[in-house]
Amino acid sequence: MQMKQKDENLDQSAHIAEFLSAIKTKSDRLANYFIFTFFAFGLFLATFYDTWQIAVGVGGLLLVAYFSAKMVLADSDLYQYVLSAVLGIFMAQFIYQMHGLFEMHFTAFLSSAILITYQKWKLQIPLLIIVIVHHALFAYMQYSGVGGIYFTQLDHMSLQTFIFHIVLVAAIFSVCGLWAYQFKKYSEMHIDLIFKKKEIENMELKRANYELDHFVYSASHDLRAPLNSMLGLIEIAKDETEEDHTLEYLEALKGNAERLDTFICDILDYSRNLRTDVSNDSISYKELLNDIEQNLKFMGDNSRSVDFITAIRGDSPVFSDKSRLNNILNNLISNAIRYQDTEKKNPFVKIEIDILEDETHIVISDNGIGIPEESQPKIYDMFYRASNKAVGSGLGLYIAKEALNKLGGQIKVTSKVGEGTAFYIQIPNRQIIKI
Repeated sequence: MQMKQKDENLDQSAHIAEFLSAIKTKSDRLANYFIFTFFAFGLFLATFYDTWQIAVGVGGLLLVAYFSAKMVLADSDLYQYVLSAVLGIFMAQFIYQMHGLFEMHFTAFLSSAILITYQKWKLQIPLLIIVIVHHALFAYMQYSGVGGIYFTQLDHMSLQTFIFHIVLVAAIFSVCGLWAYQFKKYSEMHIDLIFKKKEIENMELKRANYELDHFVYSASHDLRAPLNSMLGLIEIAKDETEEDHTLEYLEALKGNAERLDTFICDILDYSRNLRTDVSNDSISYKELLNDIEQNLKFMGDNSRSVDFITAIRGDSPVFSDKSRLNNILNNLISNAIRYQDTEKKNPFVKIEIDILEDETHIVISDNGIGIPEESQPKIYDMFYRASNKAVGSGLGLYIAKEALNKLGGQIKVTSKVGEGTAFYIQIPNRQIIKI
């Protein structure tokens, strides 16, 4: 339970990281537009105030600084702080180009608003530091009588005016930082709500699936008793009549009842595979194959027999789920018998088992009718029949694949129409993986 909760938390964290990455990508694209716009605006101001050296020199260096940082620091977010500082220096450039025009201070506020898109309040800090240092240094230099500073169109900025100005700037940047923080929290809360809703839906779905599975299992189990009684009554009726038509009808009824019983057994196997835990039994493949051969020896065409060829190599101890292994092998071998080529004189089913220390390799091959290439990817689908000669429920290979998934195994198929089919199975030794 704790492991499941841990996986869900990791999944949620991954989605939050993915969401923030998408925000970062879009914000970077927006920042690129704005920083080029700032550079172009500096060139525009230069046409009126003849400050081309500043516009091209300072603006060009700022572009180089930002994009170089973005390239070098691509794996971190430090380039975003470089962007914040660059935007602040652009403000200082515009003020200088406009000979201290007060309105150019508002470009810093515009930059602060741009940075909100990253949803990081700390990005306001480099911009605020640049503004404070710039205002303090240039205001003092202008007050000291240094010429060509162009900080303000007034003679100088008084200390009181400077303090009020900085407090106002800090308040605006703080509001923008708060918005960035709130946006990030809202995004995380929104993702959290989505996951909680998804978790509730998953719990409801699991409960519904459990109830449905319980109903199917109970209904299927309860259906077998009257069905077996029906089969018994059919046999009694056949013994008490010699009328050909009646015997023909009873035989047809028996065949349909047996097919229904097979279908119900398949449903029970599927439900049992879902409901039961994987056991750790000691496996003897020789005994397992002998039991399966005895159960299937009367299957198929009674006019001829199918040769069983078995080869078991390796003597390492094997531990796995005996019931599921029996189900897997029984399904594959019975299919090999069921779909034999009636035109071939010597039908066979070959089972080769190689037991290794950590896993078992099984190959079940036949010389039957084969599976068309276009059908092979679909043979594990529920209720899919690869041949028009199929008489089963269409659940056998689906159940075998599901059982193999429970055991941590794999299955592959190769087949050619008219030549035969081979299934390749790999099953881990549960004693080795210590389950």
